[in-house]
Amino acid sequence: MRTMGRSSGDFNPLGQYEHRLDPLAEHWAWMAEEEPAPYPRDRFFLVGFEPDPSAISPFELFLDLSRGDGVDAALVEMGSNGVYEADARHDLGQTLGELLAEQVLTSFELSAWPERSGLLIFGDEPRLPSIKSEVVQQLRDLGGSLLPPDLAGVTCLRLAGTSVLVSLEARLGCVAVAIAGNAREDVAALLNRLRASWPRSTPRSMSGDRAHR
Repeated sequence: MRTMGRSSGDFNPLGQYEHRLDPLAEHWAWMAEEEPAPYPRDRFFLVGFEPDPSAISPFELFLDLSRGDGVDAALVEMGSNGVYEADARHDLGQTLGELLAEQVLTSFELSAWPERSGLLIFGDEPRLPSIKSEVVQQLRDLGGSLLPPDLAGVTCLRLAGTSVLVSLEARLGCVAVAIAGNAREDVAALLNRLRASWPRSTPRSMSGDRAHR
């Protein structure tokens, strides 16, 4: 927090949301003075907000402490147009730890490779965790080795000159697979192998993606 709480350069661990401590502290102070409280303060804790003042109906990002284990907690968006009621809260389908892991692995592991491609594997929502586990096991059977952290919603592996990020995308109803490597042929071969195993899948374009062309 001493380093990234001031500046993290081009890397934003919360994606679109402002995460630096000084701007957050201003928000915390302002919201602490609001009476009545716009949301249950013992349940929700602000961790990010839209930094663009011209954004239309921006959301704020909160931890839902009622769905936490003391180490990690689920993320929700709310506060668009100043509305914080229950029916205006949006579950991200991720914990803070999963979002941080996905951002770090995407920015520092996958982006190190010149060739990138991806796949979306669709399924019924109750089946998505099982699909993710099966994909991870399939990659391990192919020789993949796990990179930490290995979380319920996010897993990264290295195999055969590639890095693969497998993540739950509950809001999209799918499991997302991001593949990056040094050789276009290796990335394309792994993509095609996964597509053959999962009929309910479709290629996903990624920044720098040339493997499927």
